[in-house]
Amino acid sequence: MARPQTQIEKILSSHATEAPGRPVGPEDIVEVTVDRLVLLDMAATHPEFMSHLPHRVQHPERIAWVFDHLVPAPTVELASGLGKLRELARRWGIQEVFDVGRGGISHPLMAERGWVRPGEILANTDSHTCAAGALGCAGRGVGMLEVMSILCTGKTWFKVGGTVRARLEGRLPPGVYGKDLFLALAGTYGGIPGKNLEFQGPGIRDLPVPTRQVVATMGAEIGAEFVLFPPDPQALAYVRSRVPSEETLHPLEADEEAIYEEEWPLALDGLVPLVAEPGRVTRNVKPVEELSHVAVQRAVVGSCANGTLEDLEQVSRILTGRKVHPDVVLTVTPNTNEVFAEASRLGYLETIVRAGGLVTNATCGACFGGHLGVLGDEEVCITSTTRNFQGRMGSPRARIYLGSSATVAASAVTGHLTDPRGLLTEGG
Repeated sequence: MARPQTQIEKILSSHATEAPGRPVGPEDIVEVTVDRLVLLDMAATHPEFMSHLPHRVQHPERIAWVFDHLVPAPTVELASGLGKLRELARRWGIQEVFDVGRGGISHPLMAERGWVRPGEILANTDSHTCAAGALGCAGRGVGMLEVMSILCTGKTWFKVGGTVRARLEGRLPPGVYGKDLFLALAGTYGGIPGKNLEFQGPGIRDLPVPTRQVVATMGAEIGAEFVLFPPDPQALAYVRSRVPSEETLHPLEADEEAIYEEEWPLALDGLVPLVAEPGRVTRNVKPVEELSHVAVQRAVVGSCANGTLEDLEQVSRILTGRKVHPDVVLTVTPNTNEVFAEASRLGYLETIVRAGGLVTNATCGACFGGHLGVLGDEEVCITSTTRNFQGRMGSPRARIYLGSSATVAASAVTGHLTDPRGLLTEGG
């Protein structure tokens, strides 16, 4: 009898170039076909890529090019590099090019565009590609050598890691969000470098797709290779609304008797707003209310994980009728142009601006310390972006706390780390 398979094992097995469908398990090395490849503008900064370009690519229809990190270009050198990428996309016949002002951050943008599909494999040059797992798609960040292989052959290889199962029970309380869910896992269970994380349990049913996207994206911060939610009716409805009606989806779920290396139970009902203290997220998390003595000078909402329409709604609710504290600079970055436009239509952006916040274009800029608001020496920042290690968002002498967008907005109003539930219940 065949070994029961986890969700990621099933996806890798189904894409194997040799004996597709044959069960795979931990420590196996599997060559797979890649359904979709996403290239980023950061390619212009990689000499090993720009100096060894193939004359043509194997499947241009499976490739998208997204300008998200360096938009708008902050230097003459980078602007010139982006021009070379545009010409390269034309030469290779890539039609899906999301240039400055025409897309957003790659992970949420690809989901919006129907490029993230259950049961498929998506590769990207960014480590947060595990975001695709919110929709049951095996997304993985790869290096430039792997990118070259995919460009030329449509294939790459993965070493199968062991898999951890997070079982969710209950429902998130008011004022507690996807970032808090992730921080609860990271704070309680720590990191799983080289392993995969699969979510199961009745608690998933009440998690909207944007919340799943936050959690899946953040999986990179605990070292997960792949992060997967099951392709349940909610996920399938999201995908089907974004793909041509004639295209067939191929969702895959774990076998009931699949073997997991660890079990992570989490009761959602008991969660409270959390923050990760500076340096890392693993086993470095506390309730916000325990850190209310920490004054902040910078507050940042956004990134691939937390620049969703739901995040901007949370910020708008808290800022309605209030002002950003005079000692705080609040920066808010929608994660796609579509989110920007819809947030504008709903009035969220006007509320943020009238409260004293700055709204930027859809970009990775501040999250990775690229531009549009880097941190200065000794500044303390509360952010809903993806990472808080030393030097991530600017000066290595800055201190970065990581929390939900609601926590960021509440802290921007008070000038110190603040549990958002009080401001939310006051009618903001």
